[in-house]
Amino acid sequence: MNAIELVGRRVKFLRMEHKVTQTSMAEQIGMSQTNLSNLESGRTAITLANLFRIKEVLGCKMADFFIDIDGETKEVPAKNEESVPKSSLELEDALSILKLLKKVDVKGL
Repeated sequence: MNAIELVGRRVKFLRMEHKVTQTSMAEQIGMSQTNLSNLESGRTAITLANLFRIKEVLGCKMADFFIDIDGETKEVPAKNEESVPKSSLELEDALSILKLLKKVDVKGL
């Protein structure tokens, strides 16, 4: 799964968790329901501006879009341990997401 699909899936999960319909969410962020569906399915990349709008509608934190779908996290070892801390979202996925967001032109924010 690529970064676009991962973020889209997380948007859908959070929207459903907050019991917001696609139609309602689309109206509140100023896009068509079809476009929102495409974002959630990973067929279309989400802009940073739209991610901020969605965050406001759902009343969540930006970090909520970048954690694993089931919310699982692995225990983070103490600083003196040699193992590398991991979360359910692999480092490779996080880097892909950051690269994607770095390419987004943010205007009016």
